[in-house]
Amino acid sequence: MFWLHTPGTSSVTELWGIYLLSAYHGSGLGQRLLEATIGTENAMLWVAQDNPRAQAFYRRNGFSPNGTRKVVEDWEGIPLIQMSR
Repeated sequence: MFWLHTPGTSSVTELWGIYLLSAYHGSGLGQRLLEATIGTENAMLWVAQDNPRAQAFYRRNGFSPNGTRKVVEDWEGIPLIQMSR
């Protein structure tokens, strides 16, 4: 998991990713990782458009789509949506 933030700046924290093996889905580990890194602070992230499970996880944690989208050609053209809180 990675997040980007420069202490002392007004920039928004960007959560770069939380990736778990499917065997750990639903275990609470992702929740604990999120809480340990960014807690409840305002942040933004990119999530695959076709990953409803991840989007639901972030919605439960106060994130919502903000209308920004992009396609990452280097990742086989995967479409992403931006979520923020």
